[in-house]
Amino acid sequence: MLPKLTAFILTLLLTLLVTTTASLATPVKGTVTYKGFVPEPVVTKTGKYKKVCGAKFTGESLLVKDQGIQNVVVWLSGKDAKKKLKGDPGTYTLDQKKCHYEPHVTVMSKGSELEILSSDPINHNIHTYSFDNDPINIMFTPGQEHLQEFEEAEPVKVECDLHGWMKAWIFVTPNNFHSLSQAEGSFEIPDVPKGRYTLNFWHEKLGEMSQKITVGDEPQVINVEFPDLTPKVSQKK
Repeated sequence: MLPKLTAFILTLLLTLLVTTTASLATPVKGTVTYKGFVPEPVVTKTGKYKKVCGAKFTGESLLVKDQGIQNVVVWLSGKDAKKKLKGDPGTYTLDQKKCHYEPHVTVMSKGSELEILSSDPINHNIHTYSFDNDPINIMFTPGQEHLQEFEEAEPVKVECDLHGWMKAWIFVTPNNFHSLSQAEGSFEIPDVPKGRYTLNFWHEKLGEMSQKITVGDEPQVINVEFPDLTPKVSQKK
């Protein structure tokens, strides 16, 4: 009888632990939109590289679909974030493929590693621009790989010195609680512990926004709109 009672108590405690743990974390999700002027993307002819790269390359700096913005970095910060939000660094991949960086925006927490690949049959020279992380300036031959750790939180610009249209971003966040908006502008940060945070939004063209949020028992749905890239100037009467 005693072993059965002990097993029942352990099962009950485990169930309570799982239920309690689940109730302490909820998702923060929403949509990022832009209703302002969207300029035509820059189209670059690749010239002598067209056999590998394709004849033209269309810029990706501002992708808007039905007012939803793609590639907006969303992350949490603040006092509670420093106390409660942690996570193990991971390994991410950036490929040079058809004279194009895939993905265009990479989001990872500090301490993570970036594996850079070169799938093209021609050379590339990857060059990063940052303030707090060690820069990369490496000539890549076909099939070459490189692994580099990013230790500080900041946006890092990526370019190719041989093909000027090749551009990308590596965004390093202070913790693992981050997201990247999809084609329709949606984002989700799962399993956020209760607390007060600053929810941050960054886009390479539209800039940065933030707002204070309080995470409780219910999922947080935050919908934000970036201001017009080219606001109208009021005319004097």
